Amino acid sequence: MQKFVLCFLILILATAEVCSGQTKVIDSLQRFIEKHSRDTNEIRALDHLGSEFMRKDMNKAKFYVYQQIALAKDLQTDFGLAAAYSGLVAIHQNEGTIDSAQYYLTLLEILAKNPANKKAAVNYANSAGLFYKNQGNIKDALPYLLEALRLLQNGDKTARAGQTLNVGNAYYNLGDLKNAADYHLKALVLFEEVKNKRGQSFCFNSLGNDYLDLKQYETAEKYFFQSEKLKEELGDKRGVLTSWMSLGVVYQQTNKADLSMLYFNKALERARELKLSLEESRLLFNMGSLLKQTKKNEEAAKKFSGALVLARQSGDSALVSRIKTYFISMQNEAQKEVKEEQTLLQNIKISLESGALDNTAEGHFELAKWYESRKQFDKAFENLKLAQQLTDSIKGSQVIFQLKRLEEQYNTDKKEKEIALLKKDQELQTVTLSRQRVIITLGIIAFISALIIAGLLINRFRVMNRSKRLLEIEKVRNNIARDLHDDMGSALSSINILSQVALVEKNGNTQSYLQRIGDQSARMMEDMGDMVWSINPRNDSMSQVLIRMREFASEIFELKNIEYQFTDNGKEHFTLNAEQRKNLFLIYKETINNAAKYSQADKIEINLRQQDHFLVMSIKDNGQGFDEQKIKAGNGLRNLRERAKEISATFELKSTVGAGTEVNLKVPLA
Repeated sequence: MQKFVLCFLILILATAEVCSGQTKVIDSLQRFIEKHSRDTNEIRALDHLGSEFMRKDMNKAKFYVYQQIALAKDLQTDFGLAAAYSGLVAIHQNEGTIDSAQYYLTLLEILAKNPANKKAAVNYANSAGLFYKNQGNIKDALPYLLEALRLLQNGDKTARAGQTLNVGNAYYNLGDLKNAADYHLKALVLFEEVKNKRGQSFCFNSLGNDYLDLKQYETAEKYFFQSEKLKEELGDKRGVLTSWMSLGVVYQQTNKADLSMLYFNKALERARELKLSLEESRLLFNMGSLLKQTKKNEEAAKKFSGALVLARQSGDSALVSRIKTYFISMQNEAQKEVKEEQTLLQNIKISLESGALDNTAEGHFELAKWYESRKQFDKAFENLKLAQQLTDSIKGSQVIFQLKRLEEQYNTDKKEKEIALLKKDQELQTVTLSRQRVIITLGIIAFISALIIAGLLINRFRVMNRSKRLLEIEKVRNNIARDLHDDMGSALSSINILSQVALVEKNGNTQSYLQRIGDQSARMMEDMGDMVWSINPRNDSMSQVLIRMREFASEIFELKNIEYQFTDNGKEHFTLNAEQRKNLFLIYKETINNAAKYSQADKIEINLRQQDHFLVMSIKDNGQGFDEQKIKAGNGLRNLRERAKEISATFELKSTVGAGTEVNLKVPLA
């Protein structure tokens, strides 16, 4: 059940992200957490919420991450702690509280040392890489990021895509644009395969940065706008901030100062809203750089001062070095006090050690200008040459060519995949149409077969009914023949004998014989009437049976002055066959006659009812009763039981001396 709940939640998240933005994601996660399942599913939901709010609201992000830590500790699960510590490293570094970020990175490292906890190892490698990258120490960051990617080679494709993107960004910061673009395009392919729009937006932004550094401004602008559009759709405030900052740099490089400052100001307002001190320091630096470019040195110095405070607070040594270099450059231009040569050399050393080749080239350019201002032209030329060599190595025509080739290869592969997909769609449509034709053909065959089978079944049913009817008629004929032979034949033989005896009688007993002949004739007439009534189809319904039973009871009991009650509770519309009707009535008739003649009862209850698939008849008197074991065995009771057996009915007789007699008959209905 838990797996089903988790799979259902992940499906909701994926659908919400692709179709309706991140609001639905957050709503779905919060509703799930409100159920308080107190299991690993809730930990995953808290982790997702923390990640979502890191793009929107750092305070809420911390709130959910701390909840995640508390629940993970209660459940004693390391994977929940590892994810939470990783989130706190990023949150505190973005807020500029480096000591706290370092503390949680240490806790994460302890968890990662457990060989059984592979996820913690991935989290630690990724978090350490991003931590050092954000401090400007790219050389130390890259091995961690590559290790995280190695650990994810056989893992989740989305996680692998994200880590591929991180590696590409690290190469970008090192100035290795070829490897950067290679990893960025690989990440984009993976994100497109899993239909992850957020990941695609990050890749577009990173590819824009690649082309920006190569001064391919139109291509860079195109990618930044693609990134911004996706992030706006997803409600990713922090991601939109990054795109605005990048667009500001594009317009700065293309001498559109007003448009550049507009984007920088929008991004700065968003960074302060989200309390992202790391991004704020970089934006202030960019704004200072733009103001310096437009000869507004006093305003630029204020921006650089603010950026320097935040960069030191965030531990970004590379940015601190760049700001110091810009300060020295401005002091030269304003003919203020000249800083020592050692300061500029130290800044170049810091950039080189961190692996930031772009910053190193920039440092050599500024040092060349400084030497030029001191009229040390040989040193100025040497540093200018070094700066140019670094710039050519990371932004030269060969790199541009390789990057263009990678992009063309990506577009070609994408088109080939689209063509292959179209072919598959066409093949699928062909197979579908073929399958539909087969299904329609089979359906027609099945329909015709069903009609034929239905016709055969109907014909068979008719034949069986006809045969059954013939068998029933034959059975009725046999019964009539047997009854005529047994009952009528016996009675007629008795009448014949009595008639002959009466003719030769000389002792005056003729009247007695005539009386007996009359009784036999009356019994024959009554039996013949019962026989004719039982085989008449008009008497098939139960209502006709009840009418005859009432008439017979009335004739017998009224002559004897016996009070009787006849009820037919729950009478339903059903029919009895001739055999059932005859035997039911004869059992009823025999029981009524016995009660009237022998029971000495003054009250008799007759009840007929339908119970499930049975007709139940009960006849009860308040007479003297008898002990069946002590009375002389006769044909009466034996005939009753035999008649019940003929119609597969259950016959039950209950009689107690002095307490009356009760007869119950249970007849199965068709």
